[in-house]
Amino acid sequence: MATTVTSPLLHLLCELRFMIERIDDESYAAPAPGRSFGGIGGHVRHCLDHVSALLSATRSRLCTYDRRARGTDVERCRLSALRRIADLEAEVAGLAHDILDVPIAVETQSDTQGTIVITRSTVAREIVFVSSHIVHHNALVAHLLALHGTHMSARFGVAPATPSHGQVACAQ
Repeated sequence: MATTVTSPLLHLLCELRFMIERIDDESYAAPAPGRSFGGIGGHVRHCLDHVSALLSATRSRLCTYDRRARGTDVERCRLSALRRIADLEAEVAGLAHDILDVPIAVETQSDTQGTIVITRSTVAREIVFVSSHIVHHNALVAHLLALHGTHMSARFGVAPATPSHGQVACAQ
């Protein structure tokens, strides 16, 4: 198994599951304050779509993060999200080590006119990207959770390279 590279992604999926289990349906599905979208469920769906796109790329060799459906059950229903997380955890955990260095193409929409750019990457590099992307969205989710009175661990939504509270990292 590809545990070294996939472990952080599996940990983040577990964190998402734990977070979803701690909140109610209304908080999960509510839009961000002052918007008609962008709530906790929307961030979860976005993150899971990225994991799905990456896993699809292990088979097709083309990663299409920007081709995703919005307003799905995963965005509105905690149980759908939990089922999707379980499926993704199983698939990520089952990735073979030899898939990590496989080259893939990454399709990205680079502007609002729909211009598509295709770059080269590897499965391992995209696992690292998706993990980082989830951390970024978890930071936004942590803020939304606080508005609903729910608080996660101090490390939820904090990049691994960010020093823990009390640690000081400075150049002399």
